[in-house]
Amino acid sequence: MKNGIVYFQGSRNKGDDLQTYAASLLVDNPIYCEREALDQISEDVNLLCNGWFMQDATHWPPSATVTPQFESFHISSHQQGNADLMTSPTALKYLEQYAPIGCRDYHTLNLLQKHGIESYFSGCMTLTLPKYEGEKSDEILFVDVLRTNYTPHYRQHIVDSLIPESYQSKVNFVTHFSDDLINQSVDHRMQTAQQLLERYGRAKLVFTSLIHCALPCIALGTPVIFVDFGFNNSAAKRDRFNGILDYFHIASDIHRPLMQRNLLSKIARGLRLYTLLPSNMEPLPEALFEYDEVRTQHLPTAQAIIDRVKANFG
Repeated sequence: MKNGIVYFQGSRNKGDDLQTYAASLLVDNPIYCEREALDQISEDVNLLCNGWFMQDATHWPPSATVTPQFESFHISSHQQGNADLMTSPTALKYLEQYAPIGCRDYHTLNLLQKHGIESYFSGCMTLTLPKYEGEKSDEILFVDVLRTNYTPHYRQHIVDSLIPESYQSKVNFVTHFSDDLINQSVDHRMQTAQQLLERYGRAKLVFTSLIHCALPCIALGTPVIFVDFGFNNSAAKRDRFNGILDYFHIASDIHRPLMQRNLLSKIARGLRLYTLLPSNMEPLPEALFEYDEVRTQHLPTAQAIIDRVKANFG
């Protein structure tokens, strides 16, 4: 039987690749199994099922040739009806067969326990990434600070205002999002993921609003500040955070104009009326840009994931 890990070719988010890359370090000689076509696998595969499920839940559960281990499993409520399909009678019977289910977040844990599925909180697979032991740089990174559902010009306007003048020239910007990803081979994407992690490992400090940037930084031993700002949308878009935000130093006491999700604010952002407002918005405190805490409370959780995966795929 072959060992497999989950991979999503259609993703435009490098965070998905970082989760696949983390799994590849724990599973010997894995094959990459397309997440959205697990029901079409015809060969016997021992599959590590971690990450976001699904984009199209009509392809769930996997085929009978797949033997899954559920670790760092997340059921998304982002697409309407997805959670219902993932907890249909057929899906619940499948999950029950392979329980207990390791859940990446408390949203998934509570959802499965509500349906009587034996499950536990496992945390994210990226917490198992090895600590970076190379030389460090003086680089301060801003990685997709503020949600991407705001217009690019508005996001940049707000993000620029967060950086104190004395640090404006010391910050570099990185994004996890690229439309080019879907045209790249899995080998190329894993190489890119490795290079991105090396950059995060070398960094002096990372600011981000992405959990799959912040969690890898925790594992790598890089100080990270999670900017929990601009997420004032539906609860379904925050369900991934429960049980995860506890790992980070969080900056959330931020006030900016026209952030609301109402129609008036959306129109004002579209017309760029925020550029007419006073520009004296308070930046983040300078002390945050010297934050250097390397947190280690994730280590027991990470080791538990490693032990369970190695027991099944060793």
